[in-house]
Amino acid sequence: MSVLASVVLVVAVTSAAAWLATSRWPHRTRRWQATFAALGVPLLSVVLFVIAVLTALADAPGAGERGTVGMVIFSMVFFLLYAVVAGLAIGIPTAVISVRMLRRS
Repeated sequence: MSVLASVVLVVAVTSAAAWLATSRWPHRTRRWQATFAALGVPLLSVVLFVIAVLTALADAPGAGERGTVGMVIFSMVFFLLYAVVAGLAIGIPTAVISVRMLRRS
């Protein structure tokens, strides 16, 4: 179920980025708009990763056990890799199709 939710989230964010690119910058090329839309999910996941790491590091003095913060950051790295790969694998075709559909209308 979580894979399906990831796919739906990637499609939604990429489609929203494609809509933003085609409505905000209609004079740009189709390739530029598709690239902008395809990079939406990876860039969003990097921003969320940075926020999560900074939050974990800010709570580091309160951690009771040794290595707790390191394991949390280690697990967030795997989240980042998963989000970037899923964002690119699903986001590139979605971006191309969304930009093509939005430029026709």
